[in-house]
Amino acid sequence: MSTIALFYLFLPAFISNAAPVLVKNVPLLSKWNAPIHTKWFGAHKTWRGLLSGILFGVLVSLLQYALREAGVFAAITLLHSTPMQSVAVGFLLSFGALAGDAVESAVKRRMGFAPGTALPVWDGIDYMVGALVCLSPLYVPDVTGVLLLIVCAPLVSLVSNIFSYVVGWKDVWY
Repeated sequence: MSTIALFYLFLPAFISNAAPVLVKNVPLLSKWNAPIHTKWFGAHKTWRGLLSGILFGVLVSLLQYALREAGVFAAITLLHSTPMQSVAVGFLLSFGALAGDAVESAVKRRMGFAPGTALPVWDGIDYMVGALVCLSPLYVPDVTGVLLLIVCAPLVSLVSNIFSYVVGWKDVWY
């Protein structure tokens, strides 16, 4: 599989990881701003972030299906043979990305890190590990693909975090 096809397949994971920051200040979603479990994950992991991340991931996956059907990006599109398969792929990738991030937050709580504090290296890898694990019943990239995703995920995360900080969507750059 080409690198472009691999990143295109995992696009819902990248988008779902960024979605909670994008909807942070949407007034209609404020009632969902409750933490999922403060003791386990801290106050920053909310139902709004989880649900919006999954929704964005599924919508991106359905868009990938629609583009494939229209003949756009068909050569690099995997696992989007039917709308239901696209929903499943989008759900697995986005839930996996958010679950990986939540597990990392739980580990940080046990280690005594304050909410919002970075855990070097792992902060950028957590969501991709979760996405890879959750998608594994449907697809497992080769070793090179896994390593590429694990190496590039922190870079994508860092760039999006710096952008979010610069435009005022996040309070910290990491």
